[in-house]
Amino acid sequence: MLKEEIVKLITAQSDLSSDEIAELLEKPHVLRPAIGGITECGNNETKGDYALACFKLTQKIKKSPQAIASELAGQLKPAPDSLIASVKPAGGYINFFANPVKLTPLILEAIRQKGSQYGCSESGRGKTIVIDYSSPNIAKPFGIGHLRSTVIGHALYNIYAASGYKCVGLNYLGDWGTQFGMLIADYKRNRELYQQLLYKKFQFITVSLAERYAAYNEETKSNPDLLDQARLEFQKLEQGDPENLELWRNFKELSLTEFQRIYKLLGVEFDKYSGESEVNRDIDRVIGEIQRKGLSEISDGALVVKLEKYGMPPCLLRKSDGATLYAARDITAAVQRYETYKFHKLIYVVGADQKLHFRQVFKVLDLMGYDWAKDCVHVDFGLVRLSGEKMSTRKGQTVLLEEVLDKTIELSRLAMQNRTAELKDKVEPSKVETVARTVGIGAVVFNDLKNQRIKDVDFNWEQILSFDGETGPYLQYTHTRLASLMKKYDSSLPPAGPGSEYKLPEEVNLIKQMGDFPEIIQRAADKYEPSIISNYLLNLAGSFNRYYRYHRIISDDAVLTQSRITLGRYLQQIISQGLNLLGIKLPEAM
Repeated sequence: MLKEEIVKLITAQSDLSSDEIAELLEKPHVLRPAIGGITECGNNETKGDYALACFKLTQKIKKSPQAIASELAGQLKPAPDSLIASVKPAGGYINFFANPVKLTPLILEAIRQKGSQYGCSESGRGKTIVIDYSSPNIAKPFGIGHLRSTVIGHALYNIYAASGYKCVGLNYLGDWGTQFGMLIADYKRNRELYQQLLYKKFQFITVSLAERYAAYNEETKSNPDLLDQARLEFQKLEQGDPENLELWRNFKELSLTEFQRIYKLLGVEFDKYSGESEVNRDIDRVIGEIQRKGLSEISDGALVVKLEKYGMPPCLLRKSDGATLYAARDITAAVQRYETYKFHKLIYVVGADQKLHFRQVFKVLDLMGYDWAKDCVHVDFGLVRLSGEKMSTRKGQTVLLEEVLDKTIELSRLAMQNRTAELKDKVEPSKVETVARTVGIGAVVFNDLKNQRIKDVDFNWEQILSFDGETGPYLQYTHTRLASLMKKYDSSLPPAGPGSEYKLPEEVNLIKQMGDFPEIIQRAADKYEPSIISNYLLNLAGSFNRYYRYHRIISDDAVLTQSRITLGRYLQQIISQGLNLLGIKLPEAM
């Protein structure tokens, strides 16, 4: 609304295109220190509702940013009935101030008309986005390190779906490689032990398999013959040996059973489970294509694509013994995915330590002549740290995600029980368990997604479960507070007439913040950044809670009550939508 009108006004008074203007317009923000770096904290009202940065215009207009801002602002004259109240230059910026009398009714009407679809768009209609996320390794435990890829990918899936895209969520499992040769070789010499291990419950299966793999790997250092045996078993697996294939399928099925149970806890689903094993049918075809196009060569016995002219080391496709490597499998998988989905974008949600790998893969696809290589995106992210220390999987040691979730749920349960004892009407004892699970898991997910994804995430149970500050429970509690107000209103007051104008500055600010929601979703999609939504919700909840502290929602004035209840109902709806986009469920009460 407001942004579009500003773009039209500037376009009419300059030779700038609407796209150029939209790119330069920004929301002035106050900055605050926060976990994970500097994050946005609401609009800076003194700097207007939007600002046009003139610094990038100096090359085109050949004047200083200050001169451009001053001259252009003087030419911009909003019409009397415009959504723009005033235009003021400030240094190298032009600040635009909204006319609240005109703007707020339009925002509220848009929310009323669109309901639970408010903020959604059709910008992606007819386009497919494929998102590769989570991707744990078969026969290894689901550790806390897998959390980030899982929840970031799931949030991006929801954000793009809200923007009208057809989304395909892929869980690309690490289900191939010499580690399976080691497990099979170890199984064949310890059949009785494995029969006992495979009847253990849940996470102990993959933990035990990982321990057996680590033990076998360690033993190869003193007994190299074991490594040769593992290679032989994997070679038999690649050649389709029935016994080895059956063992591999069993390892995979057991692992998937555990993974899916944890995904259910997190509320995460996938459209397709695939794996490295599935590229085998096409990998020779794709490597052959690379060779026919003259892109590869033999170096020290290995097949490589030289990338030095692009500032990268060689991309290794096949070792001297004929075994294919990760890059070859990822290149083949990308080709398969385009052939299957004809995607608009292919997004890989994988840690920052794989940045070089994906640069190499995308460059080889580009050199192969695939125009869609430019549409492959690596969405990288930082590490998870517990008490400031990197969580390590070295020597088979890892922090299990399920243990983290269980502990968080238990701490949440204790907090709910304490609140129930203090406020007996808040949470029924029979519902404590459900609420504790919803709050605990929501706290873990939000703690990850409130950070800019490239930042490392510090994990502190006391902080993430707080009902104050930048936490999931804080947002969930704000939502339940609003829900309680709606319930009280519906049960105690008759319907009122048309609402009055919103005159308080705090009300106008809340409405303008709600008006930002569609743009927030779009910006999160454009930047592959769920934290934009997380921080928006924190700011929105903070504005409401400050307003609620000083102003009664329900009063004897029926018209005033209805207008404020309407405001509260729309706030509740947007917080609910935002948390759903992040993959966070809402408790009935807290």
